Amino acid sequence: MKPMLMRITALLLALLLSPSLVPAAGFGWQGWGPRVGISSEPDQILGGAHFDFGEFAPRVRFQPSAEIGFGDDVTSLTANAMVSYYFPVDASVTPYAGGQVTVAFYDFKSNCEGFGRKYFGRNERDCDSETEIGPMAVGGIEMPLSGGSRFLAELNLGFSDTPDIRVIAGWTF
Repeated sequence: MKPMLMRITALLLALLLSPSLVPAAGFGWQGWGPRVGISSEPDQILGGAHFDFGEFAPRVRFQPSAEIGFGDDVTSLTANAMVSYYFPVDASVTPYAGGQVTVAFYDFKSNCEGFGRKYFGRNERDCDSETEIGPMAVGGIEMPLSGGSRFLAELNLGFSDTPDIRVIAGWTF
């Protein structure tokens, strides 16, 4: 990762986790839920969970997540710190947009000839794993379901050696 991108990512992460930015009202445990999806580069099937920590500013929510991915000759683990703005609309579907810092761990021990060689220039002597940190743009919709749960559909666009595109569906309980 380039030094400037690392500095920007570290600054964003520090701001996201800064306790001075978190007012008492509206911020705190709101729920959690499973999420499933697909990604491109690497081409994978994803499964994981997200955690809703509520709004730390009006209509701005902190919702971190983690996924495991399988496919494209690599296993991936990603951790995401997402912050999104939920647009005020007069409808049952609420659109949102924001960004996230993603930490992606790639394990290509099982097949170094695949994703590891293609994207990281790995060969058999140095075929092990790789960790990348980078920003992603996030956009999606959320809608209430019966019983107080919510459904979400989300699109993520990566800007570094994290997945290029992810399409995810999830439920929050």
